[in-house]
Amino acid sequence: MKLSEIVPEEFLKITENNDFKLYDHQEKAVNELNKNHNVIVAVPTASGKTLIAYIAIYKTFLNHKKSMYIVPLRSLAMEKYNELLSLKSLGIRVTISIGDYDVPPSFIKNYDVIVSTSERADSMLHRDPDILNEFGLFIIDEIHMISDASRGPRLETVISSLLYLNPEIILLGLSATVSNVRELAEWMNAETVISNFRAVPLETGIIYKHELIREDERVKLGMDDELKLIRESINSDGQALVFRNSRRNTEKYTEVLMGSFNIDNDVKSMNIPLDALNDKMINMISHGVMYHHAGLSNDQRSIIERLFKEGSIKVITATPTLAAGVNLPARTVIIRDITRFADGYSKPISNIEIQQMLGRAGRPKYDKSGYGYIYVSSPSMLGVAKSYLNGEIEPVTSKMDSNSLIRFNILALISSGIAKSIDDIKNFYNKTLLAIQKDISDSELTFESALYFLEDNKFIEENGNTYDATRLGKLTSDLYIDPVTSLILKKALEYDFSEELYLYFISKTPDMLPFNFREKDYDYIEEFLDRFNINDFSDESMRAAKTAIILNEWINEVPINTIAENFDVGPGDIQAKSSSADWISYSLYRLSSMFDKLMEHRLLQFNERIKEGVKEDIIKLIEIPQIGRVRARRLYDNGYISLEKIAGADKNNISNIFGFSSKLANDVIENAQKITKRYYRSNSLDSYKNQ
Repeated sequence: MKLSEIVPEEFLKITENNDFKLYDHQEKAVNELNKNHNVIVAVPTASGKTLIAYIAIYKTFLNHKKSMYIVPLRSLAMEKYNELLSLKSLGIRVTISIGDYDVPPSFIKNYDVIVSTSERADSMLHRDPDILNEFGLFIIDEIHMISDASRGPRLETVISSLLYLNPEIILLGLSATVSNVRELAEWMNAETVISNFRAVPLETGIIYKHELIREDERVKLGMDDELKLIRESINSDGQALVFRNSRRNTEKYTEVLMGSFNIDNDVKSMNIPLDALNDKMINMISHGVMYHHAGLSNDQRSIIERLFKEGSIKVITATPTLAAGVNLPARTVIIRDITRFADGYSKPISNIEIQQMLGRAGRPKYDKSGYGYIYVSSPSMLGVAKSYLNGEIEPVTSKMDSNSLIRFNILALISSGIAKSIDDIKNFYNKTLLAIQKDISDSELTFESALYFLEDNKFIEENGNTYDATRLGKLTSDLYIDPVTSLILKKALEYDFSEELYLYFISKTPDMLPFNFREKDYDYIEEFLDRFNINDFSDESMRAAKTAIILNEWINEVPINTIAENFDVGPGDIQAKSSSADWISYSLYRLSSMFDKLMEHRLLQFNERIKEGVKEDIIKLIEIPQIGRVRARRLYDNGYISLEKIAGADKNNISNIFGFSSKLANDVIENAQKITKRYYRSNSLDSYKNQ
């Protein structure tokens, strides 16, 4: 079947007018979707799953319905959003919604496609389940992420909500790594499309004792081992990804790679922003290699990904999170570690993760084949590696049965009006994958325990045999925070305002993943706890204290790289914690409207400081687009201490400030003028109303 046989001519624009023949699995999936069937597509990476989704979105659009495209990570959401913008030429309006859980979901009325994380999709259904009437299609990318303990339950809740509330919505699940696809299909009432076809064939093997072991041969590598394979890829205009199991190992291995290849990059020509990378990183990139892990800042990761896509970086050494994150294929993939240290000892990595990493081998449109190799150093690990290449992938399993998640979901069900009684709660849970895989009749005691907790802490009220959310319960659910987080923040409001103490309470909430502490951190952590008369020296309290101390540095404008160096953490970790603290501190501000209205303004400013990492005196300045904590401080230190002063500034004077080009100076002045005019109109209207 050719593409033009199933879509109008204008659709061909997004494929550059290329009327190609669909792969068999694409044709089967499209036919099932045309019959209004739910579909799960399980085919290897880079084999055309995206085109299936595009066709489904377009046909949903023609039926005057909306589509939601759900991905597991924010980085993937941004990438998918940029891809989907190609649909704008067809009149399809695309937006992205990945944070701001408090934003009412009514914004969807202005769009045809919403790209979202599972958490954001879940929060929208918490606030207003009726939005489902607007949708005709939900695409669930990386559906195997249901097995992920941290993100899976939110995704499973979204799918279960769709099955329970509006089974007319078509579900399209996509994955490269699902072994129990038919069990998922039973749960989702879906047809299955399964194929081993790869647009770029994948050759796999094991590197062991200076040999490359394939199915039918052994090839001598010499002492270089995988370096020989990487060198061969680079010399034939290819690139390589090497996966290591820790951040430290990625950095050490990249240092080893620096002298292994004859690459001499002109870094000055790469358009790298000033101060974005340190000297060590610049030196690595000059040798065509670099590392990639979650400890890097957002800017650093963006630069590295861009340079890899442009071909300046030939080899990236990464932690496995890259395989589940952005789309960075390479001709050759080497998995250098197949174990990970967890729970006090070393464990083999799951086969799902291994296949995700191997799936990055082979660049569509560039490579005729991809090469994925596993390195091992012992006979026992050789057996594990063989099982990865020949064995079954672990099944996708539900993680929805923890007490905290049940408590969280039950409050959401009651708050949104989806459930009014324990029977309603059971009926909802009968639509989950959990109910397919386990006997949930055993969960009845857990349901009752959750209801008791929620009622005892004033989140819900019982009226006969039904339950209603209280104002606290509704607000907690709308804010998309754990009820225990709400109780901890409520406790914080009983204390006089203190930035450090409030940061400690924020860091103690279950919605915050705090920094781990080491023995060398004891002294300053204990000093912090003593200063605030906190007689809790548990691991939980120590982690919260360290996190509060680091966040306090952040809001007092200590440079992010200085914080990272002083506390031995990554800039990316600081950004991740500040992002979580941003939302929790916003929730604290919202809760103050119920428990201490006099604190509202102060807590709103506190939230802004956490979000941007600034002191109070430049909060107004960061309202200007393109002005962050560093540029705002430079403006302030040069006498531009208010929006009005910037709005009336001379462009030449601002362009003389370090980091400000003539164009940026002009943009900053124009935007400051717009903001001040908006304030003026708003204040004039308020004055008129008060007369």
